[in-house]
Amino acid sequence: MVTHESMLKAALPLFARFIISNGLWTKHGVFEITLETMDRSLPVVTRNKGLRLTEGTMSLLSPDLLQVTDPDTPAENITFLLGQLPQHGQLYLRGTVLLKHSFTQQDVDSGKVAYHHSGGNSQMDCFTFVVTDRMNQGFVVDGRVREEPVPFTIQANQLDKTAPRLMYLHSPSQVRRLKNGCYGIYITSRVLKASDPDTQDDQIIFKILRGPLHGHLENTTTGEFIHEKFSQKDLNSKTILYIINPSLEVNSDTMEFQIMDPTGNSATPQILELKWSHIEWSQTEYEVCENAGVLPLEVTRRGYSMDSAFVGVKVNQVSATIGKDFTVTVSKLVQFDPGMSTKMWNIAITYDGLEEDDEVFEVILNSPVNAVLGTKTKAAVKILDSKGGWCRPSYSSNQSQHNAWEKSIWRLLSPGLSSPTSAGSPHLERRPPPSSKQLAVTRGDTPPGFDSMDLSQRKLRSRGNGLAVRPSSVYRNGTDIIYNYHGMISLKLEDDSFPTRKRKTKVPVTRQPQKTIKVAELPQADKVESTTDSHFPRQGHLPSFPRNCTAELNGLFHFEEGIQKLYQCNGIAWKTWSPQTKDKEDQSCPDGWHLHSGYCHTLVTEQKGTWAMATQACREQHLGSLVTVFSSQHMDWLWDLGGRKPFWIGLNDREHGGHWEWVSGEPVVFTNWRRGPPKNSKPGRNCILAQQRGKWQTKNCHKGKSHHFVCSWKLEI
Repeated sequence: MVTHESMLKAALPLFARFIISNGLWTKHGVFEITLETMDRSLPVVTRNKGLRLTEGTMSLLSPDLLQVTDPDTPAENITFLLGQLPQHGQLYLRGTVLLKHSFTQQDVDSGKVAYHHSGGNSQMDCFTFVVTDRMNQGFVVDGRVREEPVPFTIQANQLDKTAPRLMYLHSPSQVRRLKNGCYGIYITSRVLKASDPDTQDDQIIFKILRGPLHGHLENTTTGEFIHEKFSQKDLNSKTILYIINPSLEVNSDTMEFQIMDPTGNSATPQILELKWSHIEWSQTEYEVCENAGVLPLEVTRRGYSMDSAFVGVKVNQVSATIGKDFTVTVSKLVQFDPGMSTKMWNIAITYDGLEEDDEVFEVILNSPVNAVLGTKTKAAVKILDSKGGWCRPSYSSNQSQHNAWEKSIWRLLSPGLSSPTSAGSPHLERRPPPSSKQLAVTRGDTPPGFDSMDLSQRKLRSRGNGLAVRPSSVYRNGTDIIYNYHGMISLKLEDDSFPTRKRKTKVPVTRQPQKTIKVAELPQADKVESTTDSHFPRQGHLPSFPRNCTAELNGLFHFEEGIQKLYQCNGIAWKTWSPQTKDKEDQSCPDGWHLHSGYCHTLVTEQKGTWAMATQACREQHLGSLVTVFSSQHMDWLWDLGGRKPFWIGLNDREHGGHWEWVSGEPVVFTNWRRGPPKNSKPGRNCILAQQRGKWQTKNCHKGKSHHFVCSWKLEI
């Protein structure tokens, strides 16, 4: 029996066999059944996403963009009939312009249908179509049966004709010492940045037209040399490194590049300049007499000097012994501030009065920060024994060499070369150093305007024991005459150079001597003093300072004979000083930090930012907080420390409007508002900038102009 189900499943014609008989005759027969398939399913448009391409280009109509399915119709019979052709381009079938205004799904699946945009300013185009399976009328779109044409949209993006724009171009100068001992400078998006709204950063290409002359570029991720190009993404990820060639004594390099995008647009070629500095000793050999006192060694920085730099100093004793033959400063780090190219590192030479062999030691520069070591990294110092009170160089038999040695020794001992800011080397109040046209003399040399008797008679006389001390050096400073005396004398001093009627001339450090003075003994490295006059009358037993303590006098000393005390200017006020005070201060704040009000302070000048950025930098980079101000004197001192330019302080009312507090948590005991406390601050203006003579003004914490800032932390003693 043939069922309806079996008939529907049959793939071939069906046959039925039968027999006809009348009782006498029998007839066999075959009954053939032919099944015809009925197409009852309509084509369904499953994808109609449209096409995006660049103007003037050609692109395929792939099955991902246009697809029709029909379960009972093969792809070659699913036909797209076009109602409207594209207006700003043409359809292509098998590489030629479409002529029949139709194509099949199989043509689409095999990548034989394409659209070519004709160019121009037109950005939108389309064609319309209906779909047929050649059996049924209509097709399904979004679940609905349609017979009217539907559009296939085409969007032509404008061709990128604009080259990437250079946002900023700076000269990188931050030198890093690499793990392999080499020196390098990172080229990052902070110094070199380009932008293109139509191009991703990894496709903005910096094509190298001429590579660096003295070094080379390296990719820190792959370790490969860069010869041809790098991308903005490489700059953003800090993978471009310039390697400094240590064998060349150069302080800058250049490279030429051109910015390009994938479409070939390129900007004007630019030059990138890299700058750095070399730090070294000014000379590699020194000879100094044992009784010379302090020997200042000159460290020089050549090249780019607008950034801060540091270098360490190591002492190799050789035959001389630290503490016995010489004493070095506490600080083993020399700091070069921006713009500074010369720095002195002082060594105190110990005079024991014994006849002994000449001693030698070495000083070595190492561990530079933001600089490269030069060739003169080691300097040898020879201490010549002062036999019989005279210093005899080993090669004094040659007169010309002897004269040259004398000049060399004086150049090392000249007061104008000593650095008032060197760590561990306080100086008494002093005159400005002599100009280059003025001649400084010592030990027998005669300055212009002096006869031999003038210098020989110039001395200080001490009352009570008849001891006279000759000056170690004399020089003229305009109308003044400056006398330097090595060592400290615990006696009452007066000028013994002139007749009695002229003894009112104020030559010694102490004024109007009336009783024996006892000056606190200074450390060995600090036994250098300069004379100065005082023009202020003494008021009772209170100190009478010759000048008010200002930032210009910071670090200088004054001895008050009436109360037998030594004072030092800290930039704000005169404070009592003793060797214990100095040792305490030397061990308090590290290099680059300044003590005031029990806090260590540093002015951050290598970076500017908003108040929020400054707060974060103080906390994360300097392990402190944005500065807290405790008094008007403290504010004046900070204003001088900041170079009298605006800087951020830690006061804010971000938590509660009108309730001002310090980020350090200290109570608010002093304010310095420009026009009184702000009553109604504008939104966002919750942070304080010190400006215009240190007056406080509210500013936006996160936006606006960038400024320097002062960080501080409390000194735990």
